[in-house]
Amino acid sequence: MKKKVMASTLSASLVIGSIMGLPLSSSGVLEKVGISKAYAATPGLENITNELVNIHSFLWSEDEKAPIRAVRDNLAGLTDVSLVSEITDAIDVKIGSNTNTYDKLTHANILKLFSSLGLFFNTSSTELTNALNDPEIRAILGQLAQLSGTTLDALSVQDAADFALAVNAAISAQLGAKSFVELGLIATSQQLMKEEIKTAITTVVAGNNKLSVVFRNLDIQAGDVSAVASKIMDVADDAQRSGTTMIALALLRSKVVVAQTGEYPSNSRSQAYTVTVLGKTMPDVLTLITDVSTGTVKYESGRIVLSMTANGTQTGQITGTINAPTTRLDGKLLFKKNVSLSYFVSNSGGSSNNSGSSPNGGGPAPSTGSGSEGNKAISDLKSAIENATGAAKDQLLQQAKAATEDAISKIAKIDVSSVVTVADDKAIAKLDVTALVKQISDINAEVKKLTDALKELDPNAPKAKVELSFDFGSISASKIELPVAKEILDAAKSNGADRIGLKFNGLTVSLAPSAFTATTSLNIEKKAVTEATDVTKLPVASDVYEINFTSNGAPLNNLSVPVELSLPVGDVSKFDVEKLTLAKIIDGKLQIFVGKYNAKDNQLQAKRSSFSTYTVVENNVVFNDTASVKEWAGRQIEVAAAKGILEGRAAGEFVPNGTVTRAEFAKLIVNTFGLENPTATESFDDVNDSDWFKPYVAAAVKSGLVNGRTDTKFDPNGKITRAEMATIAARALTSVNQLNPVSDVNGALKGFSDASSINESLKAGVALSAAQGIIVGEADGTFNPNSDSTRAQAAVIIYRLLNK
Repeated sequence: MKKKVMASTLSASLVIGSIMGLPLSSSGVLEKVGISKAYAATPGLENITNELVNIHSFLWSEDEKAPIRAVRDNLAGLTDVSLVSEITDAIDVKIGSNTNTYDKLTHANILKLFSSLGLFFNTSSTELTNALNDPEIRAILGQLAQLSGTTLDALSVQDAADFALAVNAAISAQLGAKSFVELGLIATSQQLMKEEIKTAITTVVAGNNKLSVVFRNLDIQAGDVSAVASKIMDVADDAQRSGTTMIALALLRSKVVVAQTGEYPSNSRSQAYTVTVLGKTMPDVLTLITDVSTGTVKYESGRIVLSMTANGTQTGQITGTINAPTTRLDGKLLFKKNVSLSYFVSNSGGSSNNSGSSPNGGGPAPSTGSGSEGNKAISDLKSAIENATGAAKDQLLQQAKAATEDAISKIAKIDVSSVVTVADDKAIAKLDVTALVKQISDINAEVKKLTDALKELDPNAPKAKVELSFDFGSISASKIELPVAKEILDAAKSNGADRIGLKFNGLTVSLAPSAFTATTSLNIEKKAVTEATDVTKLPVASDVYEINFTSNGAPLNNLSVPVELSLPVGDVSKFDVEKLTLAKIIDGKLQIFVGKYNAKDNQLQAKRSSFSTYTVVENNVVFNDTASVKEWAGRQIEVAAAKGILEGRAAGEFVPNGTVTRAEFAKLIVNTFGLENPTATESFDDVNDSDWFKPYVAAAVKSGLVNGRTDTKFDPNGKITRAEMATIAARALTSVNQLNPVSDVNGALKGFSDASSINESLKAGVALSAAQGIIVGEADGTFNPNSDSTRAQAAVIIYRLLNK
């Protein structure tokens, strides 16, 4: 069965590769062959762009990138208008003598329309954005709608994308009905692929899609569309379909997860990993290669198992190649993952422990192997950084920062599974305080080496976040008590740890030691799911947990620094993952709070300062007045509203073109990043205790994201400009997401023709937001920095921040 699913996946990927002349999301064509909806991209230009840029990041060599660039360049250079003759013939008949009215519908422009939408072959977000926002393409689509004589609004690039997505769905249904043998044949036959595409296009053209209606009114047949797509790709790609094969490979790689399982404690001699592709475990169709030499590597019950055979620390890389001889992807590298495994046997012949830590001390000492890996990664980047400038240097510095953070996360993992005891369905942990205090100090020493190395490259690098991860393993009890002694909290503070993560059963509660002054216990009880279903009709996506803290036996109701919750989610194929969010159950009602789904760990992550009973729900909020902005802001409004960030101004009314006040945006930014702070205060004369916005203004000011107009005036009802909104977004990126400011402000702003009109004090913030894709210019190249922001524009900014 697993081989059948993999073959289906490969077939689907290759079918995608054969219709690159259309703007496709990667997901639709895969769903009906057993692929989870969790990976479905949301229709919309921004989401298509993000998806395609992500896919291209999985091209790992110049040999893989070159065929794609060749196809892109070939598409851009097409001049043979006979490639679109089936369509231009029909258009010419309709135009007749009205050539002046339809001056954009030349044969050359129709060729440009079809060839420029080969989005998969654009290799940067700039190229993709330009392709999607080309004014000439928009004009061509507009005249096509006019010529067709329909009553529809002018066609948009989004409508073209919707057409292609519908073709995806039709192909999905067709592939889902195929046998294993049929799928294998399709994967190796260009002609069979073309027939599948033609059948799907026939289905879609007969439907109600805007572009389908236009095609029918212009007497353009499904066979004409499929013939044009096939001819263009026959010319643009080589005979071996090298470009489309590389796209299919990158698509598969982008959906691979290599995850360490919890079956082997980290203080044992083995580690186990599962490999999933698009949510399916696929080890039996992979050929494993490894350079881990001080041990063994094998498949065991659907897992990759690494085992040490001698004392020491072994680092290396496990990689997998595709073993599917019936496809052109056979033998291609599918995944690679760096691994580190330490094993030591005591001289007395006692139990084994990583790095010789005390058996009761709370687990292994920090892995120097992880620190060495991080230092090497930074060292490898040093020369390139020293010789780079501008945006290239910024990107390299971000890579160095990411390598540092990855190494720190490995060093800071502490296995404490052995200290948990269970009795009468209640689990209690008893930590060895003395051993852990020393271990935290040792971890800090390793972290300092890494951060010092990073500071040498980038003196302005923000302090790396350090979370000590206490892993209590799998606990078979519904009630759990995890005490953290004051000495451990103090050691974490004095050694620079930002957080202590308490992890068990796939759930993590991450607390800031600075928020606690005494021994503190985390108490969690898993409740019946009916606790949620009895109070809401929304789809419930996780178990229900009652969470609270006690300090010296007394309950803690509010914390000065929020706790970060990561709740395990169930079968995500049943949900729209962007609309999954945190729900608090209190007094028989549901309250919605911002939560973000993490696909890597299959968790919903959120921040809370007060505690009760929590679960994860899919929230759906519908507004009746967003049709005018649906193309560019519809999905963004839905997602932000689903997470409780945005609200309507009346029942069912969002008022997308209304302006945003400074107080409103303060609330939006606080909600987005979970910065609610009940202890925050402010001293503005125009913010009163009775004002609804007081807690949001106080929290935003305390977090350093928003300033007053003066020392004493906040101007809560003043309108916020686009430049001000971009600057606040940039402050959130630097303070919350730890991004560096851009080094070349003018370079980042050069894409805006009106950059000179940006207030000097706001330029750096606008530059960072522009560099991170949080803001984009208008179609005419302007940014309009001093224009008041609309609610729809604010929703788009919030959506992009949520996805950073």
